[in-house]
Order: sequence, then structure tokens, then C-alpha cells
Amino acid sequence: MSAAAQALRAALGPERVFDSPVDLLAFARDTSIVDPGRGAVVARPRSSEQVAEVLRIAGTHGLPVYPRGAGSMYAGGVLPHAGGVVLDLAGMRQVLDVDLARGLVVVEPGVTFGELLAHLRPHGVTIGIVPSTGAAATVGGAVSAHALGTGSPRHQSMGDEVAGLEVVLADGTCLRTGSAAAQDAGFFHRYCLGPDLTGLFVGADSTLGVITAVALWLHPLPQWRDTLCVGFADYPAAARYIEALQQREWTRDIWYGAGYDAMAVRGRLGEPQPQDETAQLPRLVLGLDLGADTEDGPRLRQRLVGLAGEHGGAECARFDQVYFHDLRRDQLFWYGFAGYFSRSRCAIVLGSIATATLPAFLDRVQDWRERYPDFVWAAATVLCRRGLHGGLIVFYDEQRQWLDIQAAIGVATAELVALGCVPYKSGKLWGETLRQLEPWHGVLGRIKQALDPAGLMGPGNLGLDPSGRLDSGPG
Repeated sequence: MSAAAQALRAALGPERVFDSPVDLLAFARDTSIVDPGRGAVVARPRSSEQVAEVLRIAGTHGLPVYPRGAGSMYAGGVLPHAGGVVLDLAGMRQVLDVDLARGLVVVEPGVTFGELLAHLRPHGVTIGIVPSTGAAATVGGAVSAHALGTGSPRHQSMGDEVAGLEVVLADGTCLRTGSAAAQDAGFFHRYCLGPDLTGLFVGADSTLGVITAVALWLHPLPQWRDTLCVGFADYPAAARYIEALQQREWTRDIWYGAGYDAMAVRGRLGEPQPQDETAQLPRLVLGLDLGADTEDGPRLRQRLVGLAGEHGGAECARFDQVYFHDLRRDQLFWYGFAGYFSRSRCAIVLGSIATATLPAFLDRVQDWRERYPDFVWAAATVLCRRGLHGGLIVFYDEQRQWLDIQAAIGVATAELVALGCVPYKSGKLWGETLRQLEPWHGVLGRIKQALDPAGLMGPGNLGLDPSGRLDSGPG
């Protein structure tokens, strides 16, 4: 047993520290295509004070620290490529406060979205964003990675719904951001003291500190729910329709929106249709999960269908019946529903794109299908309040195609950037690209140096420290 493991056991208790090879194996990967990492020890704290103690011990022994939630992310940020301590935050899973008067809920980072939604439902409220990684994802992980999903058409992404944070810095300092920085004030306002320190840690992949509490805005549960699918004969018409929705801000009553390209539409509706009917299928279907006040809902639906007609589209009730309605009614998430373990694994790459870029993005996905036919390429398009998120979901056989898929994804990410795609949920997957974004990355590096001068927090994430990649892939 190492001296660091002994010190951690003394501080947290022996039942909360693991260093056997079997235990460490469970923390070697997340759900990304990024190479596995090898941690030396896992620590599972129960409080922000224990998190601070772990960071103190790690600093004393010069060990990197990689905070981890559910491991459901697909960017590799939680993987311990420089070794050191995996800080397992799954043991911090209390809902600390539901403040209906202020419209806030405060939770520890290990609370899952399934647990949180169930806790809030009796109060008639919900949170603004539920990530596409599903109910098992943790709140801390979603904030650290700046998640999107259900709620993105209304609110954009996870960071826009964070009212404030409690964060433990590398030196053990416990920081509260926003209004909660003032003693006894509590969380009620994010922007009130000067610069937005909350934003430093949202999407930072734990490179600047460890999130130990999150305050999220609450919203009333919608009284009226329905789904609507509209189809378009070509991608440019669909993009113009989405832009019109966003310009009118009709997205405020859309809880989720997803675009399904020609291959996905054929897969759901093309069989067992005759060939001539298959040729008449929409080239893109936009699925919308609607939620509004009872009196507004039917009018919203009517407006959405009418606007589709103005852009050459029409309601596609069959796609809704066959696929989208049940998907949303049962609260299944595209990430799990895509068949994650089909063909062993899938690689996921996500980027932000302007709405007008949608046709070029989908055409490029089709090009990759033709250039790399040994993989199954799928496109995932998520509607946001402004812009879109375009995702690649590429199925492959990990035992036979590990090196080939790495090369293909490298080509795909470079071509996405050339299209105007902005890296999203970056972790290590987009690290090389982020290093090219000067002066943005240079400023990020200076902030990192100020808050974590020893470079112990998440080495390799966000392209801040490219060293420490220990593994070349599965054996």
C-alpha cells in the first residue's frame, strides 16, 4: 500500500479508499473512445471537507486528481491518464435544499438526474436541463461537462441553468460563487459581485477545482405535453424552419428537439414499405417534445405545423407514432436508445454548430458513411435555444477496429472544425483542437496556473497538459 493510500484511508476511513487492481479497473474508462487511464487509488469522500482533505494529501504526494461522477460522459475527461487519485464523487448524493420561494434546488455533485427529478416531482417543479446521457448521469458531471439535452430548446445548456456553485480549489479553499459568496446570503443570484466566477467551473472538466454543490433554477412542470414531428424534403428547408423557430422564440415551449437525417428516417419508416413509397419519405424529420400551459398548447402545435408548411414541410405523424412519441413519453434518451453496445462500442463526438450549418454537417456525415463503410455512422442533432449541437455516433467493433476508428474519428473532428463546428464537451477528445484556439487557450492556461499551479487537477483535460497518456488502447 502506498503512503498516499494510507493517508487517504486514515482521513476518509478504509471503506472509502480503494487501490486493488480489480477496483481500479472499474475507473479506467468512461463511455468515450478515449484511451483508458490507470489511476493509483480511488477515494470516495462524503463532504466538501473530505474533498479538501483528499486534495491536501494529493498535493503533499504530488499526485494528480481526476474527479468522477457516473462515468457516462463521452469525452474522456474523467480518465486518469496521469495516474494519481480518482476522486469518486458518487458518495456525495444528497439533495441539500429545495427552496420554492427562491426557485432553486441545491444538490451535491453525486445526485443523479433520476433521483433529482423524482425528488422534485411532488413539488410540481423540474429543472431546466436534463442531459442526453440519461437519468443515471450525475449533476456534478453534467455541470463539469456543460451538458445539454431535454430543456435545451428553452434554456440552451446546463451552464445557463446554474445559479451558483460550491467548489473546492486545488489548495483546499472552499469557494461559493454568486450571491452565496456573501455569508448567510445563500443562492439566489449568479451575477452580483463582479465577474462571473461560476462560469469558470462550468464546462471546465474539473481542471480548476472540484464541484461539491450545485444550485439549479427550478421551473414549473408543464400542464400540457405532446409530441410533434415535421418532415422536410431537403436539409436546407429544415434548417430554415429551425432558424424561424429560434428567431420567433417559439422554443420556449419546446422541451426537446432532435433532427433525424435521411438514414434514420428510412431506418424507422422505410421497412417494409415498397421502394416507391420509401423514395417519398422526408429527408429530415424534426421531432419536438412540447410542454406548455393547457390553454397555450394546442395553439402552439397549430403554429408549429403552419410554420412548417411555409418552409415546404408537413407533419409526419407516422414517425411520431412509430418512434418519437414513445421515446419521449417513456423518457428514453438517444444515448441509451441508440444501442450503445451494438457492435461492441460506439464513438461519440459532439460539437456546436450554427443552424445554417446543418445541411453541410449532415452531408458530411453521409460522406463519411461512404468513405468508411466498415463503421455505422449516425447523426444526432439536438435543437437549442440558439444554434444546434451536431453529434456523431459511430458504431464499431472494439476488438478488431480500435486503431481504425481512432484514425477515422481524427479525420472527422478535423473536418468538423473546417465546417465551422465548435468543440463541445471537450475533455481530452478535442484537446488538440483546443490548443490551437489562441488567445482563448492561452488565457485558460493562465487561469489554470493561478488556481492550480502544481497542475494536479485533471492533467490532460481541455488540452492544458498533453502529457500522461499511458495506454494505447484495449489489449
